[in-house]
Amino acid sequence: MILREGEVKIISVTPVARGTIRPCVTGIVLLALVIFGAKHVHLIHEHEMLLGLIFAGPFALVALTRTWRWRSHKVHVTNERIVLEGGVLHHQRSTVDLRDVVALRVDQRVSERLTRRGVVVLETNAGSIMIGKLRHPGALVRLIDAERANIYVDPVPFDTVFGYEEPEPFDYEVRPRRRGNNSSFE
Repeated sequence: MILREGEVKIISVTPVARGTIRPCVTGIVLLALVIFGAKHVHLIHEHEMLLGLIFAGPFALVALTRTWRWRSHKVHVTNERIVLEGGVLHHQRSTVDLRDVVALRVDQRVSERLTRRGVVVLETNAGSIMIGKLRHPGALVRLIDAERANIYVDPVPFDTVFGYEEPEPFDYEVRPRRRGNNSSFE
């Protein structure tokens, strides 16, 4: 990722793996059944490697491709923008400036709240952008909100000392006109 001038990368996050557990578990169970069957059936024992490859191989391939796809997606948060990048064969990158983000929200089901996972959605004037399912989405939302707040803060440091110059007293003093001593009421 190429940063702009003065831009600082704050965090990079990989979304939660989707669909990798079931093929892994299914492949392991089928491989265990082939090994168990090889101990009890002579025909399976003769072709144990071939049967293991036939039954567990496709599930291992699916798990490998899903892991590859999962590891290729990243969310980068900098002090100026949010960069979403990923893709296995066709690499894509999209960028959202923090100034364009109107609001952030986290979509979670009850099970996702228990496992501390959820989908972060960026609300912009152009529409909603889903970042993806992440671990600890509330922490990422708080981090992005803090960076959005830093954009609008006056960049004067806290240790700056301001001096006071007292204005000239005659510049702001208003004196009424004096009337002469000629009184017309006598």
